[in-house]
Parts: sequence; C-alpha cells; structure tokens
Amino acid sequence: MTVTTALVGGGGAVTVALIAAAVYRDAARVGVDLGSPATWAALVVLTGGASLVTFVLVPDAPLPGVLVLTVLGPLLYLLERDDSMNGDAAADPTQLPSQSGESADPGDDPER
Repeated sequence: MTVTTALVGGGGAVTVALIAAAVYRDAARVGVDLGSPATWAALVVLTGGASLVTFVLVPDAPLPGVLVLTVLGPLLYLLERDDSMNGDAAADPTQLPSQSGESADPGDDPER
C-alpha cells in the first residue's frame, strides 16, 4: 500500500464518519418519519465506505460510478428529510413552499 492510498483511505474514512455523524444529528433533530437516525447514519457509512473501498481497491473503477455511490446515502437521507419536513400534503403548483399564503404583491390578489 502506498502512502497516497493510505492518505486517501484514512481521509476518506474520517470524512465518511463526519458526514454520518452530521446525518445522525440532523435526523435526531428533525425527527425523520422513515427509519431512525442510526439507520440513516448506517446508510451513509455503507455507501460512503463502499465507494471508498471501490476507489482504493479497484484502480480502473470509473470515477462517475464511484461518485454516484458516494452521494447515494446522503441524497436518500435529504429526500426523506424533505418529505418529513413538508408532510404528505398535496403540492400546490401556484405557490412556492416558502410563501405563507399571503401575497406580498397586491397585483397577485385573486379576488379582483
């Protein structure tokens, strides 16, 4: 094992652990509907670890595939987090989620 491989592996492992800790903390704070914070952190460790092992042990692995595997866990968590925070209500195509229902522009008044 070369020094570069050891540095990439060690740095990648620390990075995966930090991201998993951030996901665990955020999932506990938000209260995601599906799964537990430990489950989401484990998914991040699983996908990040698999991509790290693939990158280190398979030198001919295509980088786009490794990157997709790397972001899979955090992306799935972010999608579930968004769903948990916005609920199961049907989307309203006439308003942005940040709008509170009150129109800031008087020209947008639907009663005219």
